[in-house]
Amino acid sequence: MKFSMTCSLQHGLCVVVSGCALALLLAACGDAAAPARVAPGAAPDLAARPRAMARGIVEMPGGLFEVLAPLDGAVETVNVAEGDHVRAGQLLLQLSAVQQRQDLAQAQAELELAQARQQAQAARRPGAAQLADRMAAAARGELVEGQRADEAQQALRELDAALAVAQAETAVARQKVAQVQAQAARLALRAPQDAEVLKLQVQPGTRVALQGGRVLMTLLPARALRVRAELNEAYLAQVAPGQRARVFVDGDGASSAPLPSAHVVRISPVFGASRLDDEAPARGTVRVVDCFLEFDSAPALRIGQAVRVEFHE
Repeated sequence: MKFSMTCSLQHGLCVVVSGCALALLLAACGDAAAPARVAPGAAPDLAARPRAMARGIVEMPGGLFEVLAPLDGAVETVNVAEGDHVRAGQLLLQLSAVQQRQDLAQAQAELELAQARQQAQAARRPGAAQLADRMAAAARGELVEGQRADEAQQALRELDAALAVAQAETAVARQKVAQVQAQAARLALRAPQDAEVLKLQVQPGTRVALQGGRVLMTLLPARALRVRAELNEAYLAQVAPGQRARVFVDGDGASSAPLPSAHVVRISPVFGASRLDDEAPARGTVRVVDCFLEFDSAPALRIGQAVRVEFHE
């Protein structure tokens, strides 16, 4: 009987110990299975599995800037070279302004002539006004005939009319000078914003034409690069503006190291066909949505470079 009780107590103790061990094991498994939480705005966990993936391409918002010929003419001077960094308003190149300089000299001469005529008419008016006043006073005192007073008033009116014409001619001449100056200013091509000169396609003496639409040089604006990723419609519900992401350079031999962290800034409201997936036509219609991402710091990337994007919490 004593032996039986001892066995029963030992058996019960074994059951209790086994139950505790099983509980601890299940708790450990439960903790291991719980997903790690990412703080809002923090960089994504490199070990976490992405919620969605997409192919992308590096873009310049607004694209490159092409400098075109504003008027027909010839390149007079080129003030920059490929690779130069230019500031907004900096002179890039000067088209020939020989004709404009001649037109400006003629317009300025016409303005000076109109101003001289206006000044001559204006100089005559005080005397004519004084004479008209005196003749009117003399006519009231019957010292002179009224007709002479009327004639003096008529002369004053004619002088005022001539002065108004001279003032109008001066205004027209001044406007012509401004027009010629504006046209001449268009021949001095300046940088619209801070940029880098990517490609220069003219040299001094090159003839250019407005109708030809020839690109004189191409500029890379000094703006932050972005990624345009093609998000498959199956992943659309997993991605939202503000979401964090990792970007990798795509292609053979590309490094697997991620670039600076990025975040989603906009998702297009329009579906379209993939333009980055070469195998999409073979698989049938694949609908994607453009998803735009910005980097948190400047990446070492080039426009048109292919990338892979992993979207995280």
